[in-house]
Amino acid sequence: MVVSLGTGVCPNHLLAAVLHLDSPVLVRHLGRTIVAACPDEVATGASIWDALRRPQAPIAAADPMAGGWMGLLADRLAGTVELLPGSPPDDAGPPAGVIARYPAVFVVDDDGNGMLVAERPGPEADALLDAAHSRTGALPRVAPPCSDVRSSLPGAMYEAAVQHARDLIRAGDVYQVNVVQRLDAEWTAGPAALARALWAAAGPAAHRAYLDLPEGTVISASPERMVASDGRTAWSEPIKGTAAPGDFLALAASVKDRAEHVMIVDLVRNDLGRIARPGGVSVPGLMGPLVTAYADHMVSRVSAVLRDDIGPAEVLRAVFPAGSVTGAPKVRALEVIREIEPVGRGPAFGSVVAVGTDGSLDASVTIRTAWVPRGVPRAQYWSGGAVVWDSHPVAEREEAWRKASPFLTAIGATAP
Repeated sequence: MVVSLGTGVCPNHLLAAVLHLDSPVLVRHLGRTIVAACPDEVATGASIWDALRRPQAPIAAADPMAGGWMGLLADRLAGTVELLPGSPPDDAGPPAGVIARYPAVFVVDDDGNGMLVAERPGPEADALLDAAHSRTGALPRVAPPCSDVRSSLPGAMYEAAVQHARDLIRAGDVYQVNVVQRLDAEWTAGPAALARALWAAAGPAAHRAYLDLPEGTVISASPERMVASDGRTAWSEPIKGTAAPGDFLALAASVKDRAEHVMIVDLVRNDLGRIARPGGVSVPGLMGPLVTAYADHMVSRVSAVLRDDIGPAEVLRAVFPAGSVTGAPKVRALEVIREIEPVGRGPAFGSVVAVGTDGSLDASVTIRTAWVPRGVPRAQYWSGGAVVWDSHPVAEREEAWRKASPFLTAIGATAP
């Protein structure tokens, strides 16, 4: 079933139209924006991997995301992939992971051409079409409330965490560790208003996402792809290295940032090598520019030709959680993170995933990501960066706050 929505379609307006329905989502899948609601199946925790391995029934839908899975792999789901100590406390946080199957979806390409695609006529498709035709308008706009922001690693505590990571690096225990703070602020206007404000502050984001869960709402303005696949090849686009806007040339010349970046590219090569054909891993792009409104980054592209026995679950498990937000070696870095950080990472530094019925997938790294707990008048956001031996604690803290600037702008706050 396919129904054209015409041209000039705004995905944010479609999201606004379906917010009253069950489990509304907005995700990205291979260059298109998918908006949906009314799933017919949900998988949580370790059962996510079984759901993604299940053979799909052959349904002649016009787009593989009709009947596809969308959802969150939170940082805590790493414990189902590797043997790890428990995560720090995460009050009012999301589940470790949840994905839902959506039989009907809106698909909007980047030129604004939209359509509704469904496996077959049914109540889910009817609900989406009725919402699109009867509920017009944008996500709500509110004036920034000028909230105070609290950090889980305020001031000298962040610097001490960085120094602790450096001490472990000096001892040869680990090579790189990502250190993260959680920011908390009062927010009473609801998740949809925060989504509009955060997305406006962050500017265009290749992996924007909105996930309404029973426990709260994930809002992401991520610029980073963890992994994508068309079923035959998989590719990852790790970001590592951060500078102020307009400073990319200095960033690209930085010995410290280049070393930091290459460590993660090597880690991703190894991750993808576990699911690739022999000799099938390559690096077609190394340390190119990625420019956002608030920072310049370096980004690479690592590609792999997949073995015939590899499906979406195996691709995701091979790279999750992303090396760019953990460190190297990955398992030891994850153990150190759980020692250093006083609170959990919630939905941040995990992944928002979209998996099609044809085995295609697109999965972000949930950086620049906020969480609005249901029934609690506050918003949370995580920001941090990679620590290597050449890191300076004060500079690392400043970088963490630079990455928080979209959230601070959205809520009307300033860095301390």
